Amino acid sequence: MQHQQSRHSVRPDWSDSNMRSISVRESDDERDLAVHRSGVLKRIRDPELASVVAFTAAQYRSSLAGLSIIMGRRQILLGAVGTDIQETSIEDSFCAVTIQRPGEPLIVPDATADGRFADFRTVTGQPYVRFYAGVSIVDRNGYALGALCIADPTPRTDPFDPTVLLIRAREIERLVRS
Repeated sequence: MQHQQSRHSVRPDWSDSNMRSISVRESDDERDLAVHRSGVLKRIRDPELASVVAFTAAQYRSSLAGLSIIMGRRQILLGAVGTDIQETSIEDSFCAVTIQRPGEPLIVPDATADGRFADFRTVTGQPYVRFYAGVSIVDRNGYALGALCIADPTPRTDPFDPTVLLIRAREIERLVRS
């Protein structure tokens, strides 16, 4: 399956040091409108979506997992494993970085060793994220609404296979579209 690229996203290099600062672009207003049109925010704590998140966490033996939607300057968790947080600012959001490259997984083996993320509050404090992997959730029109992700307080040095993460992200896209 070929992944549709977000129509209005800037496609920075993953290694771009400027990615540490999350900026609001013109397309963010259009994405916010796409989030509203999708109706996805009505599915907070939806059991069907939560089961996909839980399965993904179990498959990767990850202590943290989430399905986030990026809306304005906030990240809303529709479903999560390992945290009770329902909403955060995008300033310290790995998922806000992930959606900048729809269709491409963002894999961070050790966030403390990555200048883009080392100062994030979720890295320097609870839950002490070290490993992160995420994939964008894209609507029919190519807007990245959010991301499915896993994270752990332990770095992962072995090669990471994102296949299950990609498959589960496509499953969530189908559920959100139905």
